[in-house]
Amino acid sequence: MVKSKDFFIFFLLLVLGIFFIYIYSNIKTTKEDVYNRIETDQIEQISTILNAVQKDFTTSLKIKNSDELLNAFMEEGNAKKYEEIISLIMTANIKYAYILYKDEKNKFRFILDASKTDKASFYQKFDVSRNEYFDVYSTKKPVILKQKDIENLYITLLHPIIINNEVAALFSVDITTKIQDIILQSIKPLENFFIILIIVVALFMAMIAMQLFHYFATRKRVFTDPLTNTFNRNYLEELQNVINLNNYSIAMLDLDKFKSINDIYGHQAGDFILVQASKIFKTSIRASDILVRYGGEEFLLLIHNRNGSALQVCERIKDSISSGNYFYDGNEIKLSVSIGLHKHPALEKNLHEAIKIADKMLYNAKKNGRNRIEIYDEKSLSEKNDSSKDISFVKEALDEDRVTCYYQPIYDYKKCEIYKYEALVRILATDGRVVTPFEFLPQIKGTNMHYKLTQRILQIVFDKIKESKKNISVNINFSDLTNPDIQETIIKHLKSNPELAHKITFEILESDEIDDVELFKAKTNLIHSLGAKVSIDDFGSGYSNFKTIIDIEANYLKIDGSLIKNIDKNIKDYKVAKSIIHFASQSNMQTVAEFVHSKNVFDKLVELNVDFMQGYYISQPKAALIEKEELFR
Repeated sequence: MVKSKDFFIFFLLLVLGIFFIYIYSNIKTTKEDVYNRIETDQIEQISTILNAVQKDFTTSLKIKNSDELLNAFMEEGNAKKYEEIISLIMTANIKYAYILYKDEKNKFRFILDASKTDKASFYQKFDVSRNEYFDVYSTKKPVILKQKDIENLYITLLHPIIINNEVAALFSVDITTKIQDIILQSIKPLENFFIILIIVVALFMAMIAMQLFHYFATRKRVFTDPLTNTFNRNYLEELQNVINLNNYSIAMLDLDKFKSINDIYGHQAGDFILVQASKIFKTSIRASDILVRYGGEEFLLLIHNRNGSALQVCERIKDSISSGNYFYDGNEIKLSVSIGLHKHPALEKNLHEAIKIADKMLYNAKKNGRNRIEIYDEKSLSEKNDSSKDISFVKEALDEDRVTCYYQPIYDYKKCEIYKYEALVRILATDGRVVTPFEFLPQIKGTNMHYKLTQRILQIVFDKIKESKKNISVNINFSDLTNPDIQETIIKHLKSNPELAHKITFEILESDEIDDVELFKAKTNLIHSLGAKVSIDDFGSGYSNFKTIIDIEANYLKIDGSLIKNIDKNIKDYKVAKSIIHFASQSNMQTVAEFVHSKNVFDKLVELNVDFMQGYYISQPKAALIEKEELFR
């Protein structure tokens, strides 16, 4: 995988490449500047000499115009004298120097030639192909002609001979030098060095660029769901280590009754719907939001917090999905989405915990009728109901190890002995007061704090059973059983300790969210498979489903206290309790009567042949496991 250092190296190479190109460009510029300086210097020197020569022969020979100039050099003595003078400027670099005269037909002719080789005769015609020769006459200024196609510096200086403010003739001096070759030979290694550096840098950059391209192509393939083209869970795993949850809200999205679409129209139709829905999701969110296909028809949405817009985004998604038209193979498919929103995931331990809360809200949304948004706003709850004090109270108690259990005996009156104990959670306040669960459980229900508290209670009860070798019941919600962490804790302890499993009973609240009967059966079967027992708590309180209870094969039915406490006075309660005890007996379950607060109630339950009893008449919950001698006090 590409790491950040690869990006740094690529950037460094880019800077180096630009620097080398800059240096190479400056070398080229410097070379041109050197050429120009050499050229200018030579031209100035030659021009100075030519001006001096011109002044000499115009003064000495008293020349006043071009004709007199022609006549003067027609004389062999004058021509020879000034050829010798001009020849003094001849060097290895200057091979030709002569004076050209333009006749009445605008033809140029030699009137003086100081050249050592290829010497022209007097008035010999000189063919010109460039207009600059004529320009010298009009501008009265020197002109430099350059041979650009030749590697060596090769120029011709046309210098006007001005007499009485008229151009009478012109000097022509051909200059050539190998100075450019010398400069090139000196600079070439340096140029080549930088060219090689640039090529090397370019090659390395190309290699890293290919690696980056391969990385991003692989990354897209690994982190993208091929069907919906959204991120997949691999990306989520990568994200959880770097994301700042303070900047996001989390929403879990689930297409309602998606399974029926697959069942009725086939999986291709299901895939079609997933693609259509994901398109709507993507058009309903912002560029800063992150959409992940979490699995099947479930999507996870990380909503970037901007002015508390998370709910607006969710509402936009819900409305867009429900108002869309979906046709597959000529059939119209109705579609809606349920959404669970966790507005402040940063309050959780990590992203995984925050997702579980959002998933819990999604579950509530589906349970409460689907096509709706359920919001978990711990901050809002805290502000409205002062629940933050209760949540903080529980959190501090967990952190400071002030969570404990009191134990109330469950009495076997037939054997006159304690059959087992029920563990009841308590929190020891900092002022020493023992706080009952009624003061804090309702406020933390459905929060992550509730699951943490359940895990702590389980650990306390497991330790107490190992220490005392007594049978103990512990209360647990159905939602606790569906929590992966709690389920893992139960399996971990019971699977490795059959004796512990044999002595523990899980009392499941019969009215608590058991709308998924199959899942309920699966969880109770798991408890049975581990060797533990199941008791249905508060049976008869209003949600009793006799068939479900028979199917799950519970070991105990704990009759709801509201039916027991007035059983000695209310004949209807008496009859209901009697029916439940009879039903349990016929279904191979034992019964426990709670809220036994008086001898009259105790006697009535004996009369009904209930199996076990529990209540203040027998014993209040105690911090320790009491013995039978301490009962009925």
